Amino acid sequence: MAVPCSLVLLNVKTLLNDAGLIHWTQDELLNWGSEGQVELVVLKPDAATKTVTHQLVSGAKQTNPDDCIEIIDMRQNDNGNAITPTDRATLDRFMPGWMKGPTASTVKHWMDDPQPDTFYVYPAQNATPAKVIITHSFTPPALIANGTLGVRDIYQAAIENYILFRAFSKDAEPASAERAMAYGKAFYG
Repeated sequence: MAVPCSLVLLNVKTLLNDAGLIHWTQDELLNWGSEGQVELVVLKPDAATKTVTHQLVSGAKQTNPDDCIEIIDMRQNDNGNAITPTDRATLDRFMPGWMKGPTASTVKHWMDDPQPDTFYVYPAQNATPAKVIITHSFTPPALIANGTLGVRDIYQAAIENYILFRAFSKDAEPASAERAMAYGKAFYG
């Protein structure tokens, strides 16, 4: 069951003692909730995942699916067999020139790359590259008042903590900095 944003707003407004949205606007709270969702997915990629079929291109270097933050799992499209994650340094050490070695239309290993939106596959793909099934985290949609959270339901409290962290960070009251730190710590752990 998706958590309605109206419930998140109600809980946050109650904790802010601002039921009428006099001190903080609804747009601010929703924007901070949207920021919090993205921050949460960066910290906990399983907070928002999807599985897609992805067409590879010739060669070893590949491009992540649209809106992918982090690849979590990869499988062969034709038989569902796992494609194991490894790191480039290992292949570079034990198989120098692997990117230019024999090519195939299947994949044995995948490697994340520090460049944004890039990963590598081994063996490098030939002229008829494979399709793979990728499970990845993604950027959740922005929160809207009549919508629902874009992350898993179990993270409702985390999103509320993030909104409260940002709200109290904005506030100029002397005790607000301490409250902001407490909510920030609750979010970031």
